[in-house]
Amino acid sequence: MEAVDLKAQTIEKIKSTEFHVFAVDNWTDLGVNNGAELVAPSYWGFFNSTFLPIVMLYAVLWYAVNTVVTTHCWTSYQEGIKRKRLINVTTSLIHSFISGVYILAFFCLNTRLAFASPLHYYTNLDSQIIILSIGYFFYDGFDLIVNDKLSISTGVLLFHHTASIFVLSTAVLSQKFLLYAYWAMLMEMSSIFLHARSILHISKLSTTSMIGFSKVISYANLIAFIVFRFFVQTFLVGWAWTNLDHMHRAFAFIAFGGGLCFFIINVSLFLRILHSDGFLLSSVVSQDRLDALLEDNEYSDSFESVAQSEKKELLDV
Repeated sequence: MEAVDLKAQTIEKIKSTEFHVFAVDNWTDLGVNNGAELVAPSYWGFFNSTFLPIVMLYAVLWYAVNTVVTTHCWTSYQEGIKRKRLINVTTSLIHSFISGVYILAFFCLNTRLAFASPLHYYTNLDSQIIILSIGYFFYDGFDLIVNDKLSISTGVLLFHHTASIFVLSTAVLSQKFLLYAYWAMLMEMSSIFLHARSILHISKLSTTSMIGFSKVISYANLIAFIVFRFFVQTFLVGWAWTNLDHMHRAFAFIAFGGGLCFFIINVSLFLRILHSDGFLLSSVVSQDRLDALLEDNEYSDSFESVAQSEKKELLDV
């Protein structure tokens, strides 16, 4: 009870202090004051704690969500590549909506806290949304390995999922950098529009009954991409630089190295979207340079002749 009161008092102090976008986080009373940020992160917690079982439980939950989507959504489409892709993206949309909206709401209600204490703030309850997302990345990564053809696109997605699991797990296992992970997961707000755009294109609703809505989603997707990916990444790098002397170099490497990797992925994806939606001429960026992001990993030689027309449609998404 005393710890709760101390945390509440500290949050009130934050509200009364001068606001800085990039601030040094010295608010150790907001979390577990174990000095974990000053030593190299340990990942033994994967195996000698309840962390991995909880992650697997959430992964099974996402499998159940996918099963429900498979049973009740896109039932008018015949079994095949297009329906499989629609089901997969719909599941991804559900994850993005839950995690993105939750974290955005948390930031709206705790804006000063989000800027002041990305390092030290931690509660077991608030960490659950991060563990839920780790479970999703485990589920989706396993689904990619089992059901998809090995390709550049699959490799990019697996790298993204692996890196996400690594970064998010670092926050939970160290009980530090929870709100830093929240900032990173705020990119899921962009993914809401990205997945909605994909669904509209794959289902061809963007060219039939939802042309106007599709255009709105297209522009909203670009705006959300800039705000929730590029701006957020700018904050993450700026904050890490400001707090560089207050963390172990391993955490700094994760912040800057991981930030660089995700920046490359985001720039490539942004160019892919601009090219696909007609904002970027093919003379500026060749199609060959965007091949790694084409969604062609759904196809295998065994049914290539059957799925050729569907493949052509999906490659245009």
